[in-house]
Amino acid sequence: MPNQSDRIKFSIKKNAAEVVRLHKRIHETFALRDVSQEKREEWQKACEEFHSKYDELAFPGGCRGVIDRLLEGDSDTMEAVICFLEIRPYFFRSGYMFDALLRKAKRAPLSAKQKSRLQIVADNVRTWKASKRAARDLARGNQ
Repeated sequence: MPNQSDRIKFSIKKNAAEVVRLHKRIHETFALRDVSQEKREEWQKACEEFHSKYDELAFPGGCRGVIDRLLEGDSDTMEAVICFLEIRPYFFRSGYMFDALLRKAKRAPLSAKQKSRLQIVADNVRTWKASKRAARDLARGNQ
């Protein structure tokens, strides 16, 4: 039986896939929006659908106010933030969310287990950034 973290991660992944699908639909309809009024309306509908659903899909409980809920110690939000950081979903603006959540989670009243999980995420980010810098420096040295 899946635990709370597994359920949250499943939900985040499923919702991220839907954000990607909705965002892709905007781009597909954008290319044809000037062909006819019908195509313009299709594009507008895609935009409206994306924007109306983004907040609820981008983060469990909605992304508006997530930082406040995290810093106030809302237990569901704290767990959802850790799960989000652990799986690092990829969709429109998720990188900005990841960075903001990582910064703020360091000051949130997390449990010892959550702090340990957050430290693993932070260590992985540091390792990733160091390897990216090393690759960039190597590329510059080979020019």
